[in-house]
Amino acid sequence: MQTLPRSDSSLLVRSAPSSSPQWKQLVSALQRENADGFRAYVVPVDDPRWYRLSVDALRASVPVTEAQVLFVADELTLAAPEFPVLAIDLRGSGRAFRCIATELWSVENNLNLANMGWQEFAALVDSQGVYRGLNG
Repeated sequence: MQTLPRSDSSLLVRSAPSSSPQWKQLVSALQRENADGFRAYVVPVDDPRWYRLSVDALRASVPVTEAQVLFVADELTLAAPEFPVLAIDLRGSGRAFRCIATELWSVENNLNLANMGWQEFAALVDSQGVYRGLNG
């Protein structure tokens, strides 16, 4: 079985073979600091080996790491204007929810620093299963 790259930062894996311009926009957006100086610390992975794999297959491909969450940019992520990235729990149940790109820093930072737990974020998703921020 192939494994994703080893990193103590969370990975952002592109699983959609289309939408190259949107992928570049997403990565660029995540690398910029917001008005408060926060940004997501993710390692982008764009390799055709990971295209179209299921959530379970991607989760199983993550090597042992300190990261608490795996982020996936699938077709839905790259087709929507807010880039609702799939966030997958690496430490617990393996459950997932979506998080808009502008709020991904909050999920990534707080989960990896153990400031907040998975259940706290999962409880804040909207009726569409998307996390839009603490006040969202």
